[in-house]
Amino acid sequence: MRVIFRILTSLVFRPYPGRVVAGYISVIGAAGFAIAIPRILGLSVNHMLEPGAGGVNQLYLLAIVIVLAGAARGLFSFGQAYLGESLSQKVAYDIRNEYFRKLQHLSFAFHDKQSTGSLMSRATADVEGVRMFVNMGAVRVGFIFAMVGGIAVSMLLTDVKLAFVSLSFVPFIGWQAITASRMLRRTWLRVQEMTGEMVSVLQENLTGIRVVKAFGAEEHEKARFRREAVQVREETIRADRRWARGFATMNGGFMAAIAAILWVGGQDIISGRAVSAVTGEVVYSGLTPGDLAAFVIYMGLLTMPVRMMGWMVNNFARAASCGERLFDILDQRSPVDDRPGARPLGRINGHVVFDNVSFAYDGTSVLRGIDVDIAPGGTVALIGRPGSGKTTFAHLIARYYDVSSGSVTLDGVDVRDAELASVRDNIGVVQQDVFIHTASIEENIAYGSVGAPTERVRQVAAAAQIDEFISGLPDGYQSMVGERGVGLSGGQKQRLSIARTLLTDPPVLVLDDSTSSVDAETERAVHIALREVIHGRTSFIITNRLSTVRDADLVLVFKEGSIVERGTHQELLANGEEYRTLHDSQLRPENTTENDAPVLHGTAAASQPS
Repeated sequence: MRVIFRILTSLVFRPYPGRVVAGYISVIGAAGFAIAIPRILGLSVNHMLEPGAGGVNQLYLLAIVIVLAGAARGLFSFGQAYLGESLSQKVAYDIRNEYFRKLQHLSFAFHDKQSTGSLMSRATADVEGVRMFVNMGAVRVGFIFAMVGGIAVSMLLTDVKLAFVSLSFVPFIGWQAITASRMLRRTWLRVQEMTGEMVSVLQENLTGIRVVKAFGAEEHEKARFRREAVQVREETIRADRRWARGFATMNGGFMAAIAAILWVGGQDIISGRAVSAVTGEVVYSGLTPGDLAAFVIYMGLLTMPVRMMGWMVNNFARAASCGERLFDILDQRSPVDDRPGARPLGRINGHVVFDNVSFAYDGTSVLRGIDVDIAPGGTVALIGRPGSGKTTFAHLIARYYDVSSGSVTLDGVDVRDAELASVRDNIGVVQQDVFIHTASIEENIAYGSVGAPTERVRQVAAAAQIDEFISGLPDGYQSMVGERGVGLSGGQKQRLSIARTLLTDPPVLVLDDSTSSVDAETERAVHIALREVIHGRTSFIITNRLSTVRDADLVLVFKEGSIVERGTHQELLANGEEYRTLHDSQLRPENTTENDAPVLHGTAAASQPS
């Protein structure tokens, strides 16, 4: 109930009090006129059986009253349905936006551990589960209580004995609802988790469809998805079977109540019926036929609330599991966030210092005792074996993670004391795996600088050595590229990413092995683009390419989370044991000489730490 209470208070009642009040007014009106109709019919039956009663005028009057009551009930029912649906859509809109905002705000550490399919399932199926609950639970549940409560009062006012006979079935139905709720909540939670796993399989398959086809693994993938889909199907059927069993039991209780009313009420009418000694007509001393007719109609009206109660139990249980999964994300706190009193950094010169930095991830040490002092404009090459910590080092500069101890400063300011957005504004990243959006080439280049003039976009594209290719396309810069850059080669995507970064004009640049998977000609074009990009910027280049390492102001050699050697290419080649090993195994070109590649010097030298 804690999750349900939170949904109602924080998502429904607090943001939309006026709409909720209007909804409950509609609920009370619809229930009130629905309850009034059996009472009017019962009184009319009694009146028609009275001596001397009858006449067409009374039938006309009865018809008019029932029509008016029915019209009023329909009007209020429309308001109830409209307000319930519109309220649920507004709440779903709020949840989706807040959920997406939270996902954008959470750090790399969170996304490293999450399945994309599970996050997508929460944004779709779980939000829909909460929306359906708000539609039925926040407003229309009031209709259930109003109908049951109003019918109970009407029954008690009509005949106490028969009312107790009828209402004696309510505790049984309530017990069934509670039992079903407990079972269904656990079942629906499993359904949502299995759905997330199924969506993960689908997402992975669609993302890697080329690999699937290249290895002829279609049948394997079909079987893999079928296994997940079968689990979702069977668990959903199990949940529906439990709900149907509970509904059937409640419906059986309702039919038993009808039978009890007819039995007890019929006996009371027979025992209280007498013939007047004066007029010779039948009179009733207690329950009348009209009263019994009203009771039967009341129980007929209870059919809908009882059925809604069974559905509502199912809805409540599903909403509890969906809400729990959504709040699990919405309540996440990012370990990388603005501190109280954080101030904007402004544009920096690019002086980057690591002071005795250590970093651990999930209890595992990744970096230890890192001390580096890079002057503005310096070019630093980061090399090392896979898993040595060089990429983590680069991530700490942009504060994708926070250090476990020590500090990273930009122009003397600890990145944790500056506003996170201002830190990221000063650092540009060209990643190895370039992500291209399904949009025009111009929109992709201007992704980090939305609204940039077209002329400026063309200038950075020319600097990145990709303007000629773009201009040769039929639609030029308005040409659309497919999902993840389908239609572009690896080198073209890299140069597009370089242009995107150049447009943001960052004083600090991180290049993550941006030429590792391109051919020699493309590498030369990318290097020319990189030379333009790093000019005047403090640059950190993760690379296994000799051309980049040779021309860097400082080379940092990483091994098992530590910087084991540092210096220029020539210094390390002469004195660095680990560097020489890496040079001989990874850096030495096979068919080129050291003079074949362009120079990538920055504008200032990097100083080593004291």
